[in-house]
Amino acid sequence: MQLRLNPVPPYARGFTLIELMIAVVIFAFLILLAGPMYTDFIANSRIRNAGEALLNGVRVTQAEAVRRNTVARFALDPTTGYKVYATDPADGTDDDGRDATHLWAVIPYVFADHGASKATFTPNGGATTVTFDGLGRIMPNADTSISLTKIDITNPDVASPRNLRVAINAIGGTGGTKLCDPAMPAADPAGCP
Repeated sequence: MQLRLNPVPPYARGFTLIELMIAVVIFAFLILLAGPMYTDFIANSRIRNAGEALLNGVRVTQAEAVRRNTVARFALDPTTGYKVYATDPADGTDDDGRDATHLWAVIPYVFADHGASKATFTPNGGATTVTFDGLGRIMPNADTSISLTKIDITNPDVASPRNLRVAINAIGGTGGTKLCDPAMPAADPAGCP
């Protein structure tokens, strides 16, 4: 008994040019359908990242005030970023790491360096600063300006952005400092107070 294998003819192997072109056209069509959704997803991700960065900055400021038992200040520049300052209890000046007597460094955050450059920030009434005392409570700003209580975040590059807000409240307030969705009702945990 002899076993004979019939080889596959050369024309039956692989893909034909027509099959390959059909696959390329289908792939291009799917990319065209998914492109706008992907763009919106990236833009809304930038809003979320910027909101989480601002929330983190406010919480770090409050934590530094409690940890050091001194005044700490969150200063927002809506165009570039924010800085966290802590007051040196020895001389009452802002520690900014500029020399050996000011050892507590400022904690800077630059929006462009962290993927939040396309987001737009709108603080309440043009406020740019919130100050916390050594117990983590909001106190009046030293320059008598109004305290920062909310920061609205959006992205003008997307047709229907998912706007977010950082709501700043003192410890034990009506919900604490949190990232919330202004489109949700206030009774919802994700809604803004």
